[in-house]
Amino acid sequence: KALVPQLVGGPCSQCCLGSGVWRGCVSMKGAWFLAALAAAGIESASAAKASSLLLRRADHGKSQTTLELAGASCADPPTGLPKYCCDGIIPNFAYASSCECNPGWTHQECICKGHLNSMPCHECMVHLPATNRWLKTFKKSELYENCNACVGRCKTDLASGSCGSFMGDIWTKKFGASDPAEIICTEDYLKKQLMTKDYPTDMKRVLYKAPRTTADDEYHQPVDWDVAGVGGKPR
Repeated sequence: KALVPQLVGGPCSQCCLGSGVWRGCVSMKGAWFLAALAAAGIESASAAKASSLLLRRADHGKSQTTLELAGASCADPPTGLPKYCCDGIIPNFAYASSCECNPGWTHQECICKGHLNSMPCHECMVHLPATNRWLKTFKKSELYENCNACVGRCKTDLASGSCGSFMGDIWTKKFGASDPAEIICTEDYLKKQLMTKDYPTDMKRVLYKAPRTTADDEYHQPVDWDVAGVGGKPR
């Protein structure tokens, strides 16, 4: 099956499907939308180009591992370390992956860990049933399998990219010893990102659509969340 989100009535209401490839009037603003389309298997040169240039914001989900700052200790903070980097004698998880709180990072580490890969593979969550975007012609189990496969491809691409030498550290800091797909491809993790105040609004609009009433109840719409910038189901 061609994995094509049905965006009827959304920002792209006249898209067409040809030869298993989604083509047409992708008009939603923001590179995040293009990245999500590319992750979903939608073949678009512009999507591939945009997704490779993304500067991703910090993931404020709590790490499953003990946080440590490179080149600094909150127990004895060096002169010049911003106060927000620490929460008492431990690192503040909201800023632990920022460049300014890790003075021991090289320039390349800052670019890779603090910007390019601060939200690794989040675009794969577009496959989840809880996005409320998928037709019931796709089984829920199939959608979860597609998310897992997407994360697998994403990990392979990141490992072979310019930041490949840092990906081990990035995965461990964000997901501990767990397989990233086991966390990323869950409804709970999706909700956590959507409810984070400074998670990019464009990304929220890609990863979630408010439930809507349809004559044939043809969509998977398992959740009704009030997501800032997206909203909930009309009452």
